[in-house]
Amino acid sequence: MNSHDLTTKLVPHDLYLEIQQFYALQLKILDRGDGAQWARTFTPDGVFQAADMPDPLVGRDVLTTAIEHQSVMHEGLILRHWVGQLTVEQLDDNTVRAQSYVMVYVVPNRTLLDGDVHFRHHTLCDDELVRTDGTWLVRNRFVTTDGAYK
Repeated sequence: MNSHDLTTKLVPHDLYLEIQQFYALQLKILDRGDGAQWARTFTPDGVFQAADMPDPLVGRDVLTTAIEHQSVMHEGLILRHWVGQLTVEQLDDNTVRAQSYVMVYVVPNRTLLDGDVHFRHHTLCDDELVRTDGTWLVRNRFVTTDGAYK
């Protein structure tokens, strides 16, 4: 299936909910800026690639460092991710392909009355997830950002 297919194969409801819960947990970790814990949601050789990145990030150590670097760059701000329009395709008993749109918001690190929430960017996230020891992990993630965000 590619992002232009209009037909989808339904996955069992329980599986869909498992994947939804995986993303909710992963994004809570990411929004806290916990690079090491976020990297553990990937396989040991997991790959993160964005369309505007020259090279993919491969492996948990590299992913941890990248999130820690992002946390320093965003110090004083809170990032929030919202996942929507999730589609899940079961490839085999332990592998799924999940696609979603993710919106990223920036919130000042103070009360809402003192600052504005800003939409940062919108992405398409294309993941290959594998079930490992009873939990889902990202093996490959490819992110495409809409527009000219840099």
